[in-house]
Order: sequence, then C-alpha cells, then structure tokens
Amino acid sequence: MTAVHGTATELVPMLFRAKLANVRPLVNMLKTISFRPRARCIISPDGLVFAVEESQCLVAQAYLRAELFTTFSYNVQLAEYYRNQEQEAFEDEVSQDGEQSDATQVVLPLDNLIECLTLFYGPAGTSASSTQSSSISATNLYTSGNPGDLRGATTAVIGFKGPGADFELMLEERGTISQCRLSTFVPEPPVDLRFSHYPTTQQLIIQSKWLRDAFNELDPTSESVHISIASTEPHFRISTMGENGSTDMTYSNSERILDSFFCNEDQENQYNLSLILKCKQALAMSDKTKIRINQRGFLSFQFMIPTSADVSFVNFVFAPLVSADEPVAPATARV
Repeated sequence: MTAVHGTATELVPMLFRAKLANVRPLVNMLKTISFRPRARCIISPDGLVFAVEESQCLVAQAYLRAELFTTFSYNVQLAEYYRNQEQEAFEDEVSQDGEQSDATQVVLPLDNLIECLTLFYGPAGTSASSTQSSSISATNLYTSGNPGDLRGATTAVIGFKGPGADFELMLEERGTISQCRLSTFVPEPPVDLRFSHYPTTQQLIIQSKWLRDAFNELDPTSESVHISIASTEPHFRISTMGENGSTDMTYSNSERILDSFFCNEDQENQYNLSLILKCKQALAMSDKTKIRINQRGFLSFQFMIPTSADVSFVNFVFAPLVSADEPVAPATARV
C-alpha cells in the first residue's frame, strides 16, 4: 500500500459519513456478494445498498440499514445539488427518465473494500499482512494508549464527499488507527431485473436450514435447476439433472418447514445452476429465506441475516432460462 501524504483538512463537505462500532457485520454482508470485483454502492437516508451483477441474469444486493451504524449522516441537500449538476451536464440523457430519488450511486472496488475493512485481522479472520493495490491508498496514522487494555473489535468511520471523490475509511483497533482511500467509478446503467415491475405469483418463507440441505444435494454437474411452486402437493420442489443422475427435493406446506405460503399461479422455471449457487454464502448466514417468483418467472431469494441491529437482508434476483410464458410439463415429484 502507498502512504497518504499531507495533513491539511479539506473544506469539501461530506455527502455521507457513518460510524461502525464493529466492522465484522459489514464485512460478513459484503462477502455474501463478493463474487464480482466491483459493486454499486447506493447511499440514501435509509442506509447503504451494495449491488453486483453477473451475466445479465443475476443481481445481488446487500442491504445495510442506517440502524446498523452507530452514527449515520447523509446530506440530502448536497446530494440533490450534485444530481442537478449532472442533469445540467447530461440533460439530453436524463430528460427521458422521470424517476427522482434521494439516493447517491457510486461504484467501488468491492474486493479492495473488504481488504481495507479487514486490515487488522485479514479477510479470513487472521492477522493481515500488507498488500498493494492501485485502487487503495492507506497509512497507519498513529498508535496510542495501551493496546492490551482494549477490546479486539475494529471500529470504522466511513465517508464520501461526492462524485469524483475517493471513498474514505478510518479504522481503529487496539489504539492503532489506519486511514484508507478507495478509488471510485461512475456507475453504468444497471441490468433491468426489477422484480417489482411484475406481480408476484408465488411467495414462501422457509427456514434456511431446509434450503441448505437442498443446496447440498444439488448435482453441480447440472447446467440448470428446476424450481416449482404449486398450490397442490408438493408445494415446493427443487430438482437437477446432471452427470451424477437426478436430485429431487420436495417440501409440503407444513408449519415445521414453511413459515408462510402463497400461490395463485402454478409455475415451474429453469435457472442457471452456477448462478444460483452464488448465494450459498448468504444462505449459510441466514435464519430464514423468503422465496418469490413473479409473473415473468424472475426468482427472488431474500436472506434474513441476524445482526446486532435486528435483521439485515441480502437479496438475489435471477432471470429464468425459459420464460414463464412458455408451457412446461407438469411437475412430477417424489412424496
């Protein structure tokens, strides 16, 4: 890592600033979507959303509500000023978009962000060694006090001054303070997998331990996974067909397994298995999973992950390999 030189305080106001008493919950949430090197960070008064995309068929979002942070400050007036500046510069491009939002969007190097947050204990929870990256600048500012008298939690202050500025982090553990800055990038138009644009036709909430069992049984040699939700038995079915044979996991609408169930249109859809398996880390951390399918066959997994501030969410949306409008054969499953 390269050192940061100079100590003069910049007079540019902060668009966003927040403090965490412990970075581990944030790191754990970011790791659930860390299969891409960059993430879109959406900052709003409600908190942060980190989003990644894959193959135009998958969008994964980690939601971090403002309550997760010790302090959370977002300058709505300054955000509006920057949006107005962008509209004046690109009036032709934005005039066709009637949507307004309080949010600020910026792209961050996700792998480097996790590297910075785990500066003191390493991505795997061990002592971290120094590394170098062109998108990170960092320095140890000072060490004070008696490290042996302090707890081991890493606290963090994160901030962003606005478009074109670096994403700033100041970490402290055992009296040692380090400051990191991450290069930021202008967001490109997101993949259009907006689940809410079409009515939800099926929804269920399942205890994640049952879904983990199903994922462990899926044949990784299969190219696709079939997911069926129906109003009759079996109400929920996951199956694959690969080089090792077929797997078929079925679940009934039982209070022991499903917390809730809704179905007004039977559907069976196919999804890319390699993309579906990217949510295994989020599944492993979650207590419950909300599964939804809309009229177009888009699949949503919403993982409910317990944190010190109640519950956080990680949401995965998948496009089907076969459109829900195309006829499919009736599902047959083991009882």
